[in-house]
Amino acid sequence: MSDVYKSTYEIKMKFGFADGDTRSISLDNPKNNLQASQIHELSNFVKNNNLLIGDKFGADSAGILYADIIESTKITLDI
Repeated sequence: MSDVYKSTYEIKMKFGFADGDTRSISLDNPKNNLQASQIHELSNFVKNNNLLIGDKFGADSAGILYADIIESTKITLDI
């Protein structure tokens, strides 16, 4: 048996709310060519349409505070 390599990709987005609360969402396998402008558009869409509301006081969405694309590789060694 040989070593096994497994790569994963995910995007982690942190959403803010008018009352200062935050929520994080992680999605597996985002598009390879995802642009910052597309994240900005999504943030504006979420904020302008109030798609998410705060769970504590029902606060309005403030959009995406930040988004990170994370690539990781796990190696299982055949020893």
